[in-house]
Amino acid sequence: MKKYILPDMTWPEIKEALKTASIAIVPVGAQEQHGYHIAEGCDSYRAKEFSALLAEECFPKVLVTPTINFGVSPHHMDFPGTITLRPETLIAIMEDVVSSLKHHGIKKFLFLNAHGGNSAPLGVAAEKLARQYEVEIAHTKFVDAAKQTLREDIDSEYFGHACEREISECLYLAPSIVREDLIEEGDMNRDAFALNYMKSDFVKVVYQFNEITNNGNIGDGRKGSYELGEKIIQEALTNLAEFIDDFVEAKRE
Repeated sequence: MKKYILPDMTWPEIKEALKTASIAIVPVGAQEQHGYHIAEGCDSYRAKEFSALLAEECFPKVLVTPTINFGVSPHHMDFPGTITLRPETLIAIMEDVVSSLKHHGIKKFLFLNAHGGNSAPLGVAAEKLARQYEVEIAHTKFVDAAKQTLREDIDSEYFGHACEREISECLYLAPSIVREDLIEEGDMNRDAFALNYMKSDFVKVVYQFNEITNNGNIGDGRKGSYELGEKIIQEALTNLAEFIDDFVEAKRE
């Protein structure tokens, strides 16, 4: 399958690709703990591999930038190995990416996010940079494009981090980062104040991850599978490829 992945291309190849590619996909991940059973680069691996699949689906309309391998992860800093960016640092990185690629003629961007802690800073960056640089920017936490599968196939009370959903995505996209012999259910702290409001639709509570889980994960990773991962990823690919088709064709004054 053909795809445009900037780190793998020479400048003449990129010059040629820019004749048809009008959207830059910017994968954004994180370096943070994912329990005992997923490597800390989980979000970056998922962002990178999903973006490559999306590039295949949308060839030759898109190109994919290098993955941003750090994210906004202060809530995981009590676990060794986590590296966090300040929100303003991530916003500044996105600005430099956008301004550089606009210089080369790209005027549409999709920030493709794989870490919840990045969502608010990326939203701010999109709002700011679209107006400042007169470009069009969309942003997504890509798993949100698979809501039907999540609704139908995941039944844990709490999920979203090193859980059956994330393990399944990893088994499909990057199986080498999963320690299958160590997968376990989240050891939740049921007395944690923040846990009571994790699913609230009217308020968000700032918390540290070790307040709500003792082993670093939530949900029940034992329910994860390659097949579930395939279903999640394929639904997300279908929906985001359709969006990109619309984004390419959109004419805005």
